[in-house]
This record gives sequence, structure tokens and C-alpha cells, in this order.
Amino acid sequence: MGNGSIQSSLDGVAPDVINIPDTCICNGSLIAEVFDNCTSKEMKERLILCPKNSECLAVNEEVLRILPSENKTYLTTDSVSCDNDEEAQNHPMEFVHSLTPSGMPPHRLNLKVGAIIMLRNLSITQGLCNGTRLEVIQLHEHSIEASIISGSHAPNRVLIPSIKLIPSDANIPFVLHRTQFPVRLSYSMTINKAQSQTFDIVGIYLPKPCFTHGQLYVAFSRARSMNNMRVKVQHLNDSTHGHTKVITFTRNIVY
Repeated sequence: MGNGSIQSSLDGVAPDVINIPDTCICNGSLIAEVFDNCTSKEMKERLILCPKNSECLAVNEEVLRILPSENKTYLTTDSVSCDNDEEAQNHPMEFVHSLTPSGMPPHRLNLKVGAIIMLRNLSITQGLCNGTRLEVIQLHEHSIEASIISGSHAPNRVLIPSIKLIPSDANIPFVLHRTQFPVRLSYSMTINKAQSQTFDIVGIYLPKPCFTHGQLYVAFSRARSMNNMRVKVQHLNDSTHGHTKVITFTRNIVY
């Protein structure tokens, strides 16, 4: 898969398409196959990977509903700045709240005690770096108490405050100022974010094909064996991604 030499039954139609092994295919609910009937300790070592950030947000919210503890919602304080005040009036808060730029927490952050979260850069000396995973211990009004579960600083307990964040997203026609806890749920993450990490059970959710060089290979490399992979391919009217009665296939882009 990494060098593009896998042969596909669709070689004549689409040469960069490969067949997903039958042992990996998930025909039912991917979330159920990865997270059902597992302990809280086992959930820390399981993950669902998606190509895009928006897909990860949806999967994370669905997994959160499985947890038995009470939900607590934190809302952001958002503001925008533009070249002039008149232009700023063209962006209502309802629209601003709906945005979740890459690397930013959502406006409505839903958390539960026991949830697994992922952090962005906060304090390198404490191990609170981009991608650090933690387990929520307590949810306070103005802070989150959590235990580090990845990296050399585990299992230290830390208090996470809300901070002002400014995304560097060229697609937003204004500067967004968002005050929120710098965390997001971490039952699912993008394939690119998961590089260099390894998990006991890995699910790969592919509503659409991977879109960059080596992305599918990185996803399959996150588990310790092929027996611990579960792949859900959403069927599209596309010759490069979907399934038939016999095979399940998707693109494997290798330049």
C-alpha cells in the first residue's frame, strides 16, 4: 500500500484503486464495532480515523452519547475583527458560532467526566502539547481537570483553562477571536493528526476517498495488526470508491 504496488480487480478502470481486505470490512456500525462492550481503559486505546475534520466532529459527538455520565456544555465567546466596522456587521454571531476552523474547538463543546480529549499547544514543559490525549476527571465552571494518558508526562493531572484562540484560516474573510477550552473530543481524529501514534483497535471511516499521497497507508499503519482494523466505506456512485457484492474498494494515492 505504501509504494502503490497492490493489484486491484479494477486496474483497467481506475489504476489507483485497491481492494479492502475482507477481514477489515465493517458492514454495520463502525462506532459499535470499535467501542461497544469495552471498558473505559480499553476505550483509551481505540480510535476512529477520518480523512476530514468535519467527519471527526460528527463521530466524536456520537461516541460521547455512549458514555453514561452527565453531559456538560461549554459555549464560546466569539468576536470578529475586520478592516472596518461596517464589514464586521455583515457577519452575524449565529454564522460565526457555526464555524469550526481546523485546530479550533467548536462553539458548543460537549464533554462528560471520563471522556477522552485532545489538546492543542498550551504548556510544553507540562506535556500539554498539540495532540496530547487526556481523560476528563472533573468539569468545573472555569476549568477542566484532566489526567494525561499519552506521552512521557502521563499520568499527571492538570487544570486546563479557557484561552483566547485565533485561527489562521485563509478561507475565513475576517479574523475570528474565540475564547474556549483548547480541547476537543478524541475518539476520532483526522488521519494526518494520528501520524506517529499506535492503537490497539483502529476504525477507518471513509465517506469519501483519501485525497493526499500516502494518507490511506498512514491510516492502516496506526494499528498493530490487520486483525485490529475495521474499515467502513460509504458507497458512492463513483468508480474509485464504494463496494459491490464481491469487493470493497477505495483510492490509494501514491505519487
